[in-house]
Amino acid sequence: MDIEQIIKTTLNIPVIDLSKPIMAPCATWYQSFEESELSGNGEVTEESETYEIDIWGKGRQDVINKTGILKKALINIKYNTFPNVTFSYDTNGKMWRGNLNFKHVKEDTDVV
Repeated sequence: MDIEQIIKTTLNIPVIDLSKPIMAPCATWYQSFEESELSGNGEVTEESETYEIDIWGKGRQDVINKTGILKKALINIKYNTFPNVTFSYDTNGKMWRGNLNFKHVKEDTDVV
């Protein structure tokens, strides 16, 4: 699953590296966790990856709209869980932030 391409295609905003300065509007993302979901007889039968995506913007309503659009796109991808969404204001960067947190369950062919 190519998170960066999904964001670019869906929202038409830049996706920047977490180490770069944030210039709104933009998005950042990272994989925060990887775990086995089902295991038996000492074998992993399914794995998942947990992702976090942040949508950054100057206006609260713009961030809410973009986050909602991306949420709908993520729901339509096979094996994604329903994203948890939060909104906050970053006082250091003086920007609104929409955060999506979801799991992507790997297909059997994806499991190594």
